Amino acid sequence: MARAFAQLASALLRPLGARIVPLAGTATGASPPAVAAPAAAEAGGRKPWDGFFAEWIAEAERSGRDPNDIGDTDWNNDPKAEALEHHYLPHICAESVVLELGPGTGRYSRHLLPRCRKMILVDYSPFVCAWIARYLAGKGRFRVHLIDKPMLEPVAADSVDVVVAHGVFEHLDPDETFCFLEEFRRVLRPGGVAAFDFENFMSEGGLGWFLRWKPPPGLRSPFRFYHPEMLAGMARAAGLDVLKITTSRDRIGYIELRKPGGAAANR
Repeated sequence: MARAFAQLASALLRPLGARIVPLAGTATGASPPAVAAPAAAEAGGRKPWDGFFAEWIAEAERSGRDPNDIGDTDWNNDPKAEALEHHYLPHICAESVVLELGPGTGRYSRHLLPRCRKMILVDYSPFVCAWIARYLAGKGRFRVHLIDKPMLEPVAADSVDVVVAHGVFEHLDPDETFCFLEEFRRVLRPGGVAAFDFENFMSEGGLGWFLRWKPPPGLRSPFRFYHPEMLAGMARAAGLDVLKITTSRDRIGYIELRKPGGAAANR
């Protein structure tokens, strides 16, 4: 048990590296190029959650189902409907440019892309980047970027209306989270919004999840927990205004942030 936990934790906490590979997507139906093999190798190969994603894709090929329907069933403790309806989609309109950090197989992307003008999808897994480029081909306008450190270098400043990240910050240490918050402020247009979930240590469910994933001494949990006010303070320090923090007895909380200025600030 301890050995298995150590392997999972070690994989999840592997440091990020330093190469970016852009992938172009269009609404014409043409398949975007996959990540080049050398780039994938340099980025460290498969990442921790790729095994889950590969299983969903393989099952989908056998059954004819959408792999994200399989993923939704597999991860049915994720409050996806609430997250989309109450925290992410309200900020998105037909003219929005939306950046999604950590799209995975596209469980959320497939609901976001039809609602916006264009998506920018960013992940540190070459497997995910190659898959999501194929999965979304012909479904809308998008670009995929492979990153290997907590920066959004290929994304221009003041070019994004909404940033969404789900299931991402629960695996990031505070220093990495702060780097991404600073990047959100850079890439968002004035008045633009960033919305994401986090593991709330102060909730009954969060404490229970923390104890469930408490590792043996000397090892680290794959999950990172935040006090809501800590996260709010980090956001303000990164230059973002806090629009709303939503918490409950559940382990998952949500924070919605805005870059100061711009017409969107008055919506």
